[in-house]
Amino acid sequence: MSDAFRFETFVDVHDNVFNEYLGSVIAKLSRENEEYHAVRAENKGLYEKYPKVLGVFDTETATKLTEEECAALIKVMELRNKLTDMEMQSVYFRGCYDSVGYLKKAGIL
Repeated sequence: MSDAFRFETFVDVHDNVFNEYLGSVIAKLSRENEEYHAVRAENKGLYEKYPKVLGVFDTETATKLTEEECAALIKVMELRNKLTDMEMQSVYFRGCYDSVGYLKKAGIL
């Protein structure tokens, strides 16, 4: 590679806004992916139906849950994991997209 081309990654140049950039990728997922939106809505519905389940995450105090609330908590955790998986996949593919852009900029592609 010639000295004329100076390769800088997005993180190198925009480290101070990188978290905002990741947030924008996830926000786009939320707006454009119906499955993601449906999972979030299902999670919200569980929180509304079982408010104590939300309390498990919002406070540092112990909360007694009924058997039904425990089942709801398990479902909430499964849904949260699914959302995280979808977010990570979205960020991964955005990185792939950006990589192609860098390779084109470098004249490799």
